[in-house]
Amino acid sequence: MKIYLPLIFLFSVELSAQNVLLSEDFESDAFPENWTQQTAASDGGWVLGTAMSLESEWWSIAPHGNIIATNDDACDCDKSEDYLILPELDFTAVENAILEFQAYYDGATFEGDTEVATIEYSLDGGVNWTVHETIEGTEDGAWSAHSIGLGTLIGNSSVLIAFRYNDDFGWMFGWAIDDVSVYEPTGLDAAMTSLTIPLNTDVPADIAVEGIVSNLGAVPIVSFDITWTDGNEDHVQAFSDLSLLSGMSMPFSHEDVFSMTESGSAQLTVTVSNVNGVEDDVASNNTLVHSISALEYGTLLDGGMNREYIYYHPGDAPENCPLVFVCHGYSGSAQGIMDYSEFNALADEYGFAVCYPQGIQDSWGNTFWNVGYDFQNNETVDDVAYVIHLSEHLAASHSIDPELLFCTGMSNGGDFSYLLACEASNYFRAVAPVAGMIMQDIMDACNPPEEVSILEIHGTQDNVTYFDGDPNNQDNWGAYPSIPATMSFFTDLFGLQLEDSFDFENINTGDGSTVTADKYGAPGSCTQVWLYTVNGGGHDWPGAYGNMDIDSSREAWLFFQEICDSSTDIEQLEATHDRQLVEILDLLGRKAGPKQGEVRLYIYSDGSVEKQVNFD
Repeated sequence: MKIYLPLIFLFSVELSAQNVLLSEDFESDAFPENWTQQTAASDGGWVLGTAMSLESEWWSIAPHGNIIATNDDACDCDKSEDYLILPELDFTAVENAILEFQAYYDGATFEGDTEVATIEYSLDGGVNWTVHETIEGTEDGAWSAHSIGLGTLIGNSSVLIAFRYNDDFGWMFGWAIDDVSVYEPTGLDAAMTSLTIPLNTDVPADIAVEGIVSNLGAVPIVSFDITWTDGNEDHVQAFSDLSLLSGMSMPFSHEDVFSMTESGSAQLTVTVSNVNGVEDDVASNNTLVHSISALEYGTLLDGGMNREYIYYHPGDAPENCPLVFVCHGYSGSAQGIMDYSEFNALADEYGFAVCYPQGIQDSWGNTFWNVGYDFQNNETVDDVAYVIHLSEHLAASHSIDPELLFCTGMSNGGDFSYLLACEASNYFRAVAPVAGMIMQDIMDACNPPEEVSILEIHGTQDNVTYFDGDPNNQDNWGAYPSIPATMSFFTDLFGLQLEDSFDFENINTGDGSTVTADKYGAPGSCTQVWLYTVNGGGHDWPGAYGNMDIDSSREAWLFFQEICDSSTDIEQLEATHDRQLVEILDLLGRKAGPKQGEVRLYIYSDGSVEKQVNFD
């Protein structure tokens, strides 16, 4: 049975051959001419600006040049009727029309309320509105391209079309719009407009290759081929006896499934071709590429509870590879931080495994890591024991090196990273908290038997975890020192001195912040304590949202990679005559320790350098 849908999809249209009726990119600082809005919101509704200027604490927007957005998170006001209205359109002299736009929209639910985004139209000057399409949200932290057929409105001389955002009278997030156009389709144009293939799958899995093909041209489509490939083999299926009219869409499911048997990543390329037996007029919209990550969604019995985690191991990772734990923030999730941190891509690039453990819910119903917040003084879960147990479980079932364990995390996950540095130094070689802090009572008791290297990335305008700390516990999380005081504590504890300070290049001048690095170490020592201060930055994961001059995930891994073999006792190296050993480097210039069978450069205080190979 054939099912044809109204035209709505994720994809970018090439307009050069079309009859463009309206186009707006919002690059002007002024509200677009002849555009209007209706709103009951106290903040004025839809506002022009950049992603940085329009986003807020809990609703970040990916950069997209100048945009227009309505932000309910920022005002928590009545946004149930936020209409952004296009100029009046006359559809009496066209045979069909399509609306295209870029959108940033989650479609999220919070505290029982769900935000709704719709495309609506009015034929009476905006007095009455009718829903034409409802937009599906995509909580992937990325912009998506949408196109919607307007064929049912053809023949009307006075048509108003609007983007309506409805916050369901709750405290929701928002909707951002860019690059709006309305055009009349021409010629023969079949488009691969969306793929309904999962981003992540548990292995082993047989994955259906499904999506939507749309007719963006004026000529009816009666047949086409769908081809998918993973780079190894082409899978072709012909679809015929169709009646896909202009502005209509058709879902498809390919007869050949894609199989994944082990953890790793794959890339599928899906193409529509041989349209009506020929090549269509617009080749640029015929193909979509989709990446899939094969993951282990696991559970582990620990402390009488089934604890959840997500594990990713690149298929081509070396034997005994490192393992990085990535911990979500308070009320966050393993899936969420996996999506925005993009550590899986780094794991593919550098050849390490990554695990996203899931915190349990506290008495308030929010997921957390137990670091002893004041309002959680009744919580008894031992998350340190859980993560250690999880690392042992993964080491027993996968080829990872238990001596190469690292941890990073956002906010509460960053706080937990500090706890691991203090209480699990026999397991974790280095930690990289992002927007994290150490509770004062944890610091007071912190005396790890092994030194743990630390990288902190923190914004000076963080309004959740203050850069200047909260020593008097005014916010009821519990007392915690400032970030500089935290760095001083660990540099004093490990006997480190400032070795380097510099400013990162201000790559993105529109994000309102810059990054300064301070690096502490000691001659001949593997231990490092680094602070990346995001001047003007908020409670963010730089690179995903907030500051875009650095990528927190990449910086964390590069820091972990910098740490040399701490199991080597550097103090056993004897000085040669009156010169002192300053540091040991590998052949890439990174701090290192002696390692059997590998070349090391020994740098001495008199400026001399010796190349040595350790065979002991």
